[in-house]
Amino acid sequence: MRTFTRRVPIVVLLLGCCLVFSGCLKTRIVTDEAASAEQAELPWAHGFVNGLVPPINAPLNTEPTCGGAGVSEVYFRQTFVQLVAQGLTSSLYTPQRFTATCAEGGTASAPSSFLYEKVETHRYFTPEATSGPPSSK
Repeated sequence: MRTFTRRVPIVVLLLGCCLVFSGCLKTRIVTDEAASAEQAELPWAHGFVNGLVPPINAPLNTEPTCGGAGVSEVYFRQTFVQLVAQGLTSSLYTPQRFTATCAEGGTASAPSSFLYEKVETHRYFTPEATSGPPSSK
């Protein structure tokens, strides 16, 4: 019983440090375009295995909200409730919240639905490509 009472403060201290030093996931991606007031949001993006499997309901489609203006900023994070859901499933289920801010007009540097978009291979990066930069047309 005596060793148990000696270890309680250490366990409480370790749990307290884990609580204080743990943080929520927050990522912000900013383009060169000026931001407008319009935002497209996906409140629950359902990812799995601690983010190794990307959200199954992504990409966030910003076309109805932003139109041809594109995206100025993308911000994804976990709310407290989503963090609790991840903790209860031992990170097997990893929900996130995506928010995309529309650009003010013109064309943005990023496509309108760019989260987890499939990237096509360019001729310049294939083994059959010739050396040197690609020619601009």
